Amino acid sequence: MKKIIYILAVVLTAISCNKLELTPLDTISDANTWSNQNLIQLYVNAQYNVLLHGYQNDLLAAADDEAFNIHQFGNLYMVQRGQLTQDNVTNFSNKIDYWNFAYGYIYNINVFFSKIDAAPVDATFKAGAIAEMRFLRAYIYANLIWRYGGVPIITHVFGLHDDFKVTQSSYDACVKFIDSQLDSAAADLPPNQPADEKGRASANACLALKARVLLYDASLLNNPNHDNTKWQAAADASAALLNAGYSLNPDYQSTFLTDNNEIIFARYFTQANSTNFSLEEGRNGSNGWTSQNPSQNQVNAYEMAATGMLPYKQQPDGSLVLNPGSGYDPNNPYVGRDPRLDASILHDGSLWQGRVTETFDGGLDSPGSSVQPWNASLTSYAYKKGVVESIPPTGSTVKPTNPWIFFRYAEVLLNYAEAEFELGNEAVARQYINLVRARPSVHMPPVTSSGDALRADIQEERRVEFAFEGLRFFDVRRWKIAEVTENIPILRMHITKQSNGTKVYQIDTLEKRSFLPQHYLMPIPRSEISKSQGSLIQNPGY
Repeated sequence: MKKIIYILAVVLTAISCNKLELTPLDTISDANTWSNQNLIQLYVNAQYNVLLHGYQNDLLAAADDEAFNIHQFGNLYMVQRGQLTQDNVTNFSNKIDYWNFAYGYIYNINVFFSKIDAAPVDATFKAGAIAEMRFLRAYIYANLIWRYGGVPIITHVFGLHDDFKVTQSSYDACVKFIDSQLDSAAADLPPNQPADEKGRASANACLALKARVLLYDASLLNNPNHDNTKWQAAADASAALLNAGYSLNPDYQSTFLTDNNEIIFARYFTQANSTNFSLEEGRNGSNGWTSQNPSQNQVNAYEMAATGMLPYKQQPDGSLVLNPGSGYDPNNPYVGRDPRLDASILHDGSLWQGRVTETFDGGLDSPGSSVQPWNASLTSYAYKKGVVESIPPTGSTVKPTNPWIFFRYAEVLLNYAEAEFELGNEAVARQYINLVRARPSVHMPPVTSSGDALRADIQEERRVEFAFEGLRFFDVRRWKIAEVTENIPILRMHITKQSNGTKVYQIDTLEKRSFLPQHYLMPIPRSEISKSQGSLIQNPGY
């Protein structure tokens, strides 16, 4: 027996000495990956994780004036306070500190492009995979420039002896690169993916991203001289989707709960790949965490349904003055408002999951509750948008699987309205903003304003329509109004219940905020500046 073992050992030693590159049994080799169509598909699939969805606990809404995060995941309150620096930015979520996260995926995608041409796989599959990766790379670069301005465009894999110093391309050069990537990708993708492939990039997803990129490029932050060729490009990009077969979902609330014809591109979930949104945003009185607290600032943005007027006029110092003639009753603050308020936000008195929401002092969903008071909303509000009512925060084996929407038709309409307004076509702008307001479940009075008032109406419409969807953080920056909107404190509603059952509503300051001119762009982490040995230039003010 020992002799047999000895001979076997000698044979194995000889094999190992004569063949140094054995196929590993516990990993997949690089050569195998790029010669196997299924493995290439898995590689492509993995890169979709760069699409950060909003059912995570670090929503961008908690970094602007839409919400306040009571648990301070990702330290987003520091953005609201104006405390962001090149030294502490790495403590923030990937949605703020996007640099390393983004370039990690860019490296992966560039590896794909370095290998795919020689891969012995089906030509149709190869073209589709290339197109998907171009879309993802364009998406990453779009999110980089929205945060940092011009960034390094890297399209190759660095070799061991390459010069690793990189420099920023201009914002305009980055936009041109993104635009070209999306045009190339769209040419090799179907307009919409079939039902069993939803969640993959499509030609229309490329067009939707292009429309947003060009709208941001035309905006004041990036187009201070109001170059109309940029606004025309933005209008044309949105117009390409106006007749692509999409429509507004009749019911605003259900738009975010089910698959529907308004969705252009989304991330889809299953029970095996679900979210914890019901727990994250559930009321504390139902054992939820109420992580994001919608602000009173956001609630104030919802007009009165009968008049189309805001309940308050905001003064330059941030103070509020009751808007006469609006029809607003401070003693019944949630009555008669834009229906999108009740579709998006749970407030005191909202009926939800079989009971009335109680955010008054001592109520079940207040900091004075007997149920998890540490999880209670500090603003008196909780999320309703995107939360599935049939799934309680805890105690259910069923998880939410409603899609997270990256692009939807309402954005196309409002993008087009804004671009046409800036081109001087006010009648067209009013037509398209009013299409959004005329959604059957919304049915708000049509906008009739003109000039600066119409621009303000377009901006307010985006604020309400896209509440908590991650757009306002960039909107207030590209419009260059953040020095006003982001210097107003986060407000809350303080509610006391009298002995006779009536309630007194008082708007108070919850959190003071600060926004300085440098905050229009994010700081590049100091570590990246240092590693570049001076080739990267920090954004001004940091």
